Amino acid sequence: MSEAMDVDPPAETGKAPETVPAAAEDDEDEEQITDLLDLLSQSEDDALPPTAKIPLLTSILTESGPPDGDGEARYGPKASSVKERAVYGLARSYCATGRYDEVVALLTGDVCRGFFDNATKAKCAKVVRAVLDVVCGLAPEQLDM
Repeated sequence: MSEAMDVDPPAETGKAPETVPAAAEDDEDEEQITDLLDLLSQSEDDALPPTAKIPLLTSILTESGPPDGDGEARYGPKASSVKERAVYGLARSYCATGRYDEVVALLTGDVCRGFFDNATKAKCAKVVRAVLDVVCGLAPEQLDM
């Protein structure tokens, strides 16, 4: 035999229950990265030679903020994702042009410094590992690992 539990109904307070508002997007808080996305899409054009992709991708990583903004570089989730893709694209472009030493400079130099300084350690480790995998896949005989 099982007995049913008595449950008291919710007390009527006369006011509507509080609802959590849907995610309201403020234009001020919205991450503006359309210029970074434009540069990334230009760099992903297969007709563009790797030597022409390098300046586009480098400009994504060394940007100093939106054209109409306050001059601060962007490192929000969306911008970080675009910058991560730019690092991978730069590594592939350097390998395609035979500039393997530039990959090391990419990871240790000023180009990625801002990105790495604002990313978590786990994200940095993931990016470095992925770049090393790209280099090992495209030019396994070039670097001693």
